[in-house]
Amino acid sequence: MNTIVAFEQAAVEELQRRAALDPLETCASGLVAPAGARSGRPRYVVRELLPVPESAYQSRGPASATLSPSFCIELANRARKEALGIVLAHTHPGERATQAFSPIDDAGEERVNRYFGQRIADRFHVAAMFTSHGGQCRQLGSFDLASMQVVGKDLRWLNDSLTAVREPQRRFTRQALAFGSAAQEVLGSLRVAIVGAGGTGSFVATELAYLGVEDFLLIDPDVIDETNLNRLLGAMPNDIGKSKVELMSRWIRSINLDAKCEYDNGNVVDQCVAARLLDSDFIFLCTDSHASRAVVNQIAYQYLIPCIDMGVAIHSAAGVVNHVVGRTQMLSSGLPCLVCAGWIDPNQVRIEMMSLEQRRADPYFNLEGEGVTQPAVISLNGAVSSVAVTTFLSAVAAIPSNARMVLYDAMRGSMSPTVMTPQGGCIVCSSEGALARGDTWSLPTRRHVSH
Repeated sequence: MNTIVAFEQAAVEELQRRAALDPLETCASGLVAPAGARSGRPRYVVRELLPVPESAYQSRGPASATLSPSFCIELANRARKEALGIVLAHTHPGERATQAFSPIDDAGEERVNRYFGQRIADRFHVAAMFTSHGGQCRQLGSFDLASMQVVGKDLRWLNDSLTAVREPQRRFTRQALAFGSAAQEVLGSLRVAIVGAGGTGSFVATELAYLGVEDFLLIDPDVIDETNLNRLLGAMPNDIGKSKVELMSRWIRSINLDAKCEYDNGNVVDQCVAARLLDSDFIFLCTDSHASRAVVNQIAYQYLIPCIDMGVAIHSAAGVVNHVVGRTQMLSSGLPCLVCAGWIDPNQVRIEMMSLEQRRADPYFNLEGEGVTQPAVISLNGAVSSVAVTTFLSAVAAIPSNARMVLYDAMRGSMSPTVMTPQGGCIVCSSEGALARGDTWSLPTRRHVSH
């Protein structure tokens, strides 16, 4: 199981629904793009996996189905045009269906592999099988199963190596009583990236460490100054001048000696730093920069790596607070992105991507307003960060909550789940845009800055 293949949750659930309701096999097809690697394991993303039209079947029964030559030619031409691999999926109908590839599947796949292998050489092609509640996938023509990742409002795995559930460590007993030993095992297996190790980032890191996450990637270019000491968990006066990520790594390790922390003092808007996020399962976005949000927002959809963005805004005048709001928003396939929600200002992204020299040379940019200090209060950071971590638990550990976007009004003392619809044709989160494009699309990063 050396390869990881990520599928969109909506596509998987549709095929599982058809496996439960339709007595005949349902076939589906789509495209496959390379998407970096996770712990050295090649990773691929599946895009536009859709049931084939009825006219595409040459034959169709409860135990097998055959696609017409004309449909296969059309699929091969499309894949060749886009320089991508193909995915062919089918269902095993019924509640008592075989939960694995069958000998009939093996024989049919051998013929299909010869056909597509000759016409689209040097591409990674995928075969997938779905039942009403499960599934498997593998490289087309291979008997070695791939790890199957399902990404959407939830993050889960089908047919992964995580099968033997161990008794949780005693320190996690009480939370395992809440969501189960299997969920605790999942938490310990995830690699979580935190972009921004400031106020909200320090809360997220702390809570994840206590929950049992053991593999972290921390990214933040800043160092600790005196104004950080009132809201950066773990920071002491003698930490002034040290990097935030180094401090956070030490803080996490003080909570859980089993934790592994890698950190990067670079800026995520730089290409080489952003690329490190591809080796993660989940991302927390804890920055107030429009440019960093633009980069990570696109990674979440382009590479099918779910992310939770958060922010706190405090408005005051003459020392009187008049407005305090917070927001958490999960960014993943099927959910609206930050562009859809209007949280990214393209002009601000342009400015933040510039070097200081470029800003000075830009006639439309005024340096006087740059770097204005914004209000920050530790309790408000903690409230919003805790909502974000609870959303994460819902997505990966089946905590029963459907909220994927939450608005916090501190003045009224209310938290409200909010539902938005993704914008059709969005450049980031739609199939016409970056969704599941993997390595075949560029990220909106700076390439001229070395790190």
